[in-house]
Amino acid sequence: MERKVLSGLFAAAALLSACNCTCGVKDSSVTPGSSADFEANVPNVVYFDFDKSKLSEAAKKRVEAQVAWLKTYSGTKATVEGYTDVRGTAEYNIALGQARANEVANSLKASGIESDRLTTVSYGKERLVDTGTTELAHAKNRRAVTVVG
Repeated sequence: MERKVLSGLFAAAALLSACNCTCGVKDSSVTPGSSADFEANVPNVVYFDFDKSKLSEAAKKRVEAQVAWLKTYSGTKATVEGYTDVRGTAEYNIALGQARANEVANSLKASGIESDRLTTVSYGKERLVDTGTTELAHAKNRRAVTVVG
């Protein structure tokens, strides 16, 4: 049983740390500098551990890719949205989601993105990407999403 749980957790970690970008290959069907370009070519989702708002090493790499894109398209503004899984009260999760959004925004600012280009918002547990009750489902929901436009 313990082996199954560990295998499941390793699989979840591998899934969540996988890069959703095209790794340097640009999608030529989108306009450079557009929100579609950002979504297609930059890992815009950062995942967090349970009850945490600190960036992992994998998350820092995703934020670095966001920084590179935002520096290239310096006229673009971004909103960082914070989310949680379903565990905890609505109030607690709004605060945790905000802490996650702030963590990403602060990392973007520390890397040279001007603060007037960034906003943050928390949706807590209100906008789940996976409504399941497994650890993998919970892990998919513990995130911050950077949206440009």
